[in-house]
Amino acid sequence: MRGTVFSRLRLGVTKLLRDRRGNAFMLTAAAIVPVIGIVGSAVDIGRAYMTQLRLQQACDAGVLAGRRAMGAGAYGADEEAEANKMFNFNFPTGRYGATAISFESEADGTADVAGTASATLPTALMYIFGKSQFDLSAECTARLEISNIDVMLVLDVTGSMEWTNEGDTANKITGLKAAAKSFFATLTSADIGDGQLRFGVVPYSTTVNVGKILADENAAWLSQDVTIPSRFSTSVQEEECGWEGSGRNRKWVCRMVTKNVYHYEDRTFPVGSPTIGSDGTILRFATGSNGGNVSTRWRGCIMERATTPFGPDETAPPEAFDMDIDMVPTTAVETQWQLFLPAFVHDRRQVAPLVTSTNYSSASGAACPNPAMKLTVMTSADQATFDEYIDGLLTGGGTYHDVGMAWGARLISPTGLFADENDATDEGEPIDRHILFMTDGLIDTSVTQFTHQGVERSMGRVGSTSKADSDARHTNRFLQLCRAARERNITIWVVSFGLTEEEEESESNRNLGRCASSGQALASSNTVELDRNFQSIARQMSKLRLAQ
Repeated sequence: MRGTVFSRLRLGVTKLLRDRRGNAFMLTAAAIVPVIGIVGSAVDIGRAYMTQLRLQQACDAGVLAGRRAMGAGAYGADEEAEANKMFNFNFPTGRYGATAISFESEADGTADVAGTASATLPTALMYIFGKSQFDLSAECTARLEISNIDVMLVLDVTGSMEWTNEGDTANKITGLKAAAKSFFATLTSADIGDGQLRFGVVPYSTTVNVGKILADENAAWLSQDVTIPSRFSTSVQEEECGWEGSGRNRKWVCRMVTKNVYHYEDRTFPVGSPTIGSDGTILRFATGSNGGNVSTRWRGCIMERATTPFGPDETAPPEAFDMDIDMVPTTAVETQWQLFLPAFVHDRRQVAPLVTSTNYSSASGAACPNPAMKLTVMTSADQATFDEYIDGLLTGGGTYHDVGMAWGARLISPTGLFADENDATDEGEPIDRHILFMTDGLIDTSVTQFTHQGVERSMGRVGSTSKADSDARHTNRFLQLCRAARERNITIWVVSFGLTEEEEESESNRNLGRCASSGQALASSNTVELDRNFQSIARQMSKLRLAQ
């Protein structure tokens, strides 16, 4: 009996050991815990990684928006709000399951905006093992950088800049000055590092004031003679007869009297190489009333070198030296620029010489803008110097876009008059070149004004037959000069300011757009928009990037 029980037990144990049914269940039960751990770790770590990535991206977007809004100003509540808005757009509350989301940003010096972001991400499975959440954080910095940039501001300072746009409280020249100073501050607040930032300015109206720049570079580029429509006078003896006396004493009397006669013609004056300004060389020639001497000083404005007429739809011929932005003057007078001396100019109302007793007035009031500023390395430390220059800009004269573009291009061209300075940096690095051309109006020329092309109806340099023809011919010249600048890899930004609806829809305004590089024509109806456009251009000239 006893043996039978043990036999049965032994047989049962043997069968149990040999029976494999249910092993999978037991093994699965034993492995479920580590499997949950592995899967949970993969799921939660993957969620944490993706959430961390989005948090970093949102932080980056926030500081970039804040730095863009900051421009050249301080980092205040408005700028911080822009940064917060962009962060929240990229990392909205409730997305990704994150909680306790925070973002803070502040200015780090003048060039950077730094930010920190944090969030808590609850775990989905790892809480089983005691890991209830991930504490995520991100740091970000946005920096405005400049490598090597040349910027030439070509600014319309014609008489209409004294007008005030509808809705503005200050006139246009005041708005331009504020926008230009803010533009300078934005660019110079960027991180230049080992790069170089150079600024130049060409104020223009009927001519430009580049005499000092040319004289300092090479006095031989300026002609020592000036040919302009002027006059001289002679005295003639004529018999004059008339009744004298009264009553019985009245009689017919003839006498020889001396009369002054003016000879109006193009005259060439030897001016030499005068110094410039209110204390400069006094030039004196007998062009006054009755042959009297007239004295003046050269203010630095110039007349263009030799040209030849070509039509509104024609390409400038090679002999139009004024259209060549790179030609370096030689000893030939035709290649040199002449002094702008309106005090000696007398328009004779026709091309042919004229002899008359009529005393036509001089062009002494012709507009001569402020001296241009040659490209100069500048930093934020030069803000006061730049502001003083801009604040001193005066207005007056007609709107000749072609002379502004010609000299903006000449002063920045890498292959022209200043190629030795403009071709590359001192370290041989390439330079990114920009012309910012600002005007408050469409081209507005005259055949009677004394301009960089002389007096058109007396000299006929451009070939204009009327004001409309003159506008068309100067527009053609302007567009060809714009093209010449673009061909030298110079980016042209054109900003119009305060045009009427009719002017904005005109062909002349479309020509302003044709001058600009692709997509770089901007319109400003008031001073706020002008400043906004200048700021936009400054940010596009520089590079807004993440510093970390």
